[in-house]
Amino acid sequence: MSDNKDNAFDILVRISDDYYKAFVSVEFNTINAKIKPEEIVRILKEKNIVFGLKYNVIERICTESKTVFNEVVAEGIPHENGIDAIIEFNFNKDHRAKPQILEDGRVDFKNMGFVEIVKAGDILATKTPLTKGVNGTTVTGKVIRAKDGKEAVFKFGKNVSIINGGLNLSSDVDGTIIFDNDKISVIQMLEIKGDVGVETGNIDFQGQVIVNGNVTSGYEVSCEGDMIINGVVEGAILKSNGSITISRGVQGHDAAHITCGGQLTSNFLNSATVYCKGDIETGAIMNSNIKSDGKITVKGKKGLIVGGEITSKSDIEANIVGSEMGIITSIKLGVDIEVIEELKALTGEVKELIDMHDKLEKSIKLLKMKVEQNPEDERSIFMLKKYSASFVDLDVNLSEKRLRLKMLNELVNNIRGAQLKAKTIYPGTRVKIGSTSYYVKYEMSHTIITKDKGEIVTIGY
Repeated sequence: MSDNKDNAFDILVRISDDYYKAFVSVEFNTINAKIKPEEIVRILKEKNIVFGLKYNVIERICTESKTVFNEVVAEGIPHENGIDAIIEFNFNKDHRAKPQILEDGRVDFKNMGFVEIVKAGDILATKTPLTKGVNGTTVTGKVIRAKDGKEAVFKFGKNVSIINGGLNLSSDVDGTIIFDNDKISVIQMLEIKGDVGVETGNIDFQGQVIVNGNVTSGYEVSCEGDMIINGVVEGAILKSNGSITISRGVQGHDAAHITCGGQLTSNFLNSATVYCKGDIETGAIMNSNIKSDGKITVKGKKGLIVGGEITSKSDIEANIVGSEMGIITSIKLGVDIEVIEELKALTGEVKELIDMHDKLEKSIKLLKMKVEQNPEDERSIFMLKKYSASFVDLDVNLSEKRLRLKMLNELVNNIRGAQLKAKTIYPGTRVKIGSTSYYVKYEMSHTIITKDKGEIVTIGY
């Protein structure tokens, strides 16, 4: 239908469904028919089209006097709704243990990444903020309000904090990620419900580890915190900076290696290699290589030490040491001769460093006085800087050697109290305290073997 009252041309105005565009169709009925721009503008205004008029297009239509169809003569500003905030996770939410393909094509069933390890300060999730909506205006001049984007909220639990103005989620501690119903937590305790083996792969965790099953041969459990194994440890590797508790013992098959930063407690230790910085308490030690910086106590129903080499820098106490079969059992107490030699050498080095330290300190004081009296004395200034730098290096070196000397003195002093105490000690047992050795040639009952005035002695109790 034409919006023109003059028969020289027919004009039709149409508005888009979203009211952001207006179209004009013009058909000229005679050869010399003309239409003026103001005529088209008038017709548009009659239709309430008042915003975004394209005057250059209207001018062209009038100038060319050619039929046009759905020519855009007015265009509004479309509204822009805001974008929703987005949370992106920096870890695999669907994390599952799975075999790893090695470079040579083999499949590694052990190092399967059972846990998602994070460090304190790691960014766990990042939020892209929402954007605000931008209002629009239709060709009829109506303002269309835009919607703002929807907010996204971090869901988090223990040991996790919001940082960077609410844009990041960060771990407060070293640990492992727990992701439950979009809620992120970091825990410093990992519990394995069953065995450590094919289903889990090796475990490497920053906190405490609890294994409710066995640790099977060929696998490894490492942690920064305490470790509790509620089953048997087979030919596996255990490493903990804390204490280790093994409720059912170690059946190591000569392949178990245990490194413990605290106290080790185990039902028994069989065919295992152990280094423990703390005390060891167990029911039996059989054919094992055991080293402890603390005391070793073997008690309980058996309380047996037989075979292997057992070393303690303190005391060893057991019910039975060795066997009636004469199995060689080596017991070492205190420190070795190498430590004593190092102690002697280090004592001399520390004395020399102290003398140098005192002389250098006096020289620096004199140079400071010279510089204060004559600030232009370039040689004194140069020597003061040189001596001061040397003094710092010497001070650090002296501190380190003094610390080592203190530790060695403590180790040597412990030799005096180091002893083997047992209800029964069988022939074949070899006892070494410091640099002195003693061979048990006959069965001994309720005996303490210790060192007194440089000699190994046996005492009944």
